Amino acid sequence: MFVGHYAPAFAAKAIKNSPGLAAGLLAVQAVDIGFFTLTYFDIEKWRPNPDLPGMRKIDLYYMPYTHSLVGCLIWAAVLGAVAFALSPQGRKAIAGIVIAGLVFSHWLLDLIVHRPDLALYDDHDKMGFGLWNYPTVEMPLEIGILLIGWAIYLYASKAKGWFGHVTPFVVLAALLGLQYIDWFMPVSGDHTQFTMLALVAYFGVGALGLLLDRTREAR
Repeated sequence: MFVGHYAPAFAAKAIKNSPGLAAGLLAVQAVDIGFFTLTYFDIEKWRPNPDLPGMRKIDLYYMPYTHSLVGCLIWAAVLGAVAFALSPQGRKAIAGIVIAGLVFSHWLLDLIVHRPDLALYDDHDKMGFGLWNYPTVEMPLEIGILLIGWAIYLYASKAKGWFGHVTPFVVLAALLGLQYIDWFMPVSGDHTQFTMLALVAYFGVGALGLLLDRTREAR
């Protein structure tokens, strides 16, 4: 799952005094940012596998530090604590809870689409419902999840000026474009290239969240 992960970040803006959207969009992909960083140093591992059924022909065969249940809970707790520490008085608790919840949402949504490669702890007892094997189900589901979260954000926020009426649609179009690339671009066996593209995409979406933060505000 890629753009579907952003739905909880959009929806969380309906919570009063929630953190900025840019922080939320980065939080929901924090474990993937960690994963690609670790794979760059050959700590976690993946490899192309064209024999896999369906879509996402990538064998994610070793990622205990980011995508195990225990690993993701640790990421959620640490980043929630960072959000708590950095937030202003009166908003610390909500910031910590929301960011921690958004980080952990990544594992829950991955569980739906991943093949059994999500360990409970370390590299043991791997789980995954495997919707990647069924693109005709996974693709509309992912886009549907994104649109629901985006619609909640649109309802819960208002434009600061004329440009604020346009930016949500610009961001949605960019996300759909990135998802198209993610679905249909051949998987490169070059780990460095694939890692750099992924990280640019994640931080690029975070920058789009900053654009929305500056052009829209809570109702």
